[in-house]
Amino acid sequence: MSDTQVVGPAPAVPESETERADGGPLGIKGLAWAIFEGARNPYYNLIVIYVFAPYFAKELAGGGEHGLSLSGLTVTLAGIATALTAPFLGVIADKAGRRKPPIAFFMTLMFICSFSLWWARPDGPLTMWPTMAVLAIAYCCYGYSEVLHNAMLPNAGRPSALPYISGLGLSMGNILSVGILIFFLFGLLLPGTGLPFAPAKQVIQLDRETFAPERFAGPFVAVWMAVLLIPFFLFMPDGIKGGRSMTWKQAAADVFRGEDRHSGKAQNPFQRAKVLLGYLKGLFKDHPQTMRFLVARTIYADAMSALLTLGAVYAGTFLGWSGVEILFFGITGVLFGAVGGFVGGYLDRLLGPKLALVWEISALVILLLAQLSITPDALFFGLLPANTPIWDSPFFSTLSDITYFLFVIPVAIAVVASISSSRYMLVHIAPSERIGEFFGLYAIAGTVTVWMGPGIVSLLTWLTGNQRIGMGGIGFMFLAGLIILWKVHAPKRGFED
Repeated sequence: MSDTQVVGPAPAVPESETERADGGPLGIKGLAWAIFEGARNPYYNLIVIYVFAPYFAKELAGGGEHGLSLSGLTVTLAGIATALTAPFLGVIADKAGRRKPPIAFFMTLMFICSFSLWWARPDGPLTMWPTMAVLAIAYCCYGYSEVLHNAMLPNAGRPSALPYISGLGLSMGNILSVGILIFFLFGLLLPGTGLPFAPAKQVIQLDRETFAPERFAGPFVAVWMAVLLIPFFLFMPDGIKGGRSMTWKQAAADVFRGEDRHSGKAQNPFQRAKVLLGYLKGLFKDHPQTMRFLVARTIYADAMSALLTLGAVYAGTFLGWSGVEILFFGITGVLFGAVGGFVGGYLDRLLGPKLALVWEISALVILLLAQLSITPDALFFGLLPANTPIWDSPFFSTLSDITYFLFVIPVAIAVVASISSSRYMLVHIAPSERIGEFFGLYAIAGTVTVWMGPGIVSLLTWLTGNQRIGMGGIGFMFLAGLIILWKVHAPKRGFED
């Protein structure tokens, strides 16, 4: 057998070398796997969406259409870089077997990037462009860790429990994020404002004039990750050993250079390109349904990524919401997103992951259209005036603001449910002996795809000068992904203990 594949599955591992997948979502392995999301997901909610991102768009990137475009550009560049490398990382993981060491490396780098955001200020030392670079590196690390963590899901419990373990991880990440967002709102942003429900003093004295609470989100999340990752590294099995007993160095050489471990001779770039092309053709030939699903996932996950990463920025730059209003919006979304994890697991069991995804993505198309019908002055594309204050409140005083705010509830449930169902869909239809490899490709549709959706929003906003048109591109991407998903043939059920 040749050792000069560019990418491909690790050979089948004897049953004696694997650890029996047993236990449920509340077993020690299931909880250890799920708590990883509780450690990492607050980064996405605080830094990428609700706290730091609006600060970056308004204060570092200039606000308005310019701020929205640069926010989209940041995740676009990071996504392209990850797209070119994450699938290979999954293959290397399948060949080398051990996944905890690279996860530890990427999370350490993510810790450093997150902590450094404290110094992100218009007057330095981290001005706009260096901050964009730091955010891009952290986005890549987030994606790499997701590839490796997702590939460990089959070892987290018995097959029938996997959709619930997947949903538990997302729900745990959202529930803990809610607690952190509430802390930032009532502990750092509202104290001293004189509002009836605002505390008198901040929990930690931070200068709001220099946006210290928003910048403090970086080091706070860094320390949070470091502490909560401990149970994962202690109690989650590292998976099987590589069938070829490869080290990570040997596996990387095998993938990127085609190096034969016996002769040490590497293939030239043209030989490697030919093997890569053959590998991709082989995937579509041998696993057409899995690859079709990954194509669909690539498209609708692009849309979902744009909706998540730019939704709060859009509310701030188009609707004119304050940082406190965006944080209230975020807390509500993350709270109901926790419900979405369980909804996704329930629908997976009831309908199977494919039909669950069809319902979830269809709901997102309808909800997005309804959201884009709202302007600061009217609802339903101008049919209903809604700019008159309807109650005496410094937040969400108009019908437009209240309506847009309430839409976050069903959107959050549908988004998180579809993330959970998508992850289980891949476990459901992909060959088990190549799960890490396919999760590497899946990353293109989950984390790697952060570049295309925001890129389209950024481009359309820049070309038209209209943020609603820019965000409207997300809806067409949802529809395209839904059409391809409908053509995927997958058994309704596949739950066996």
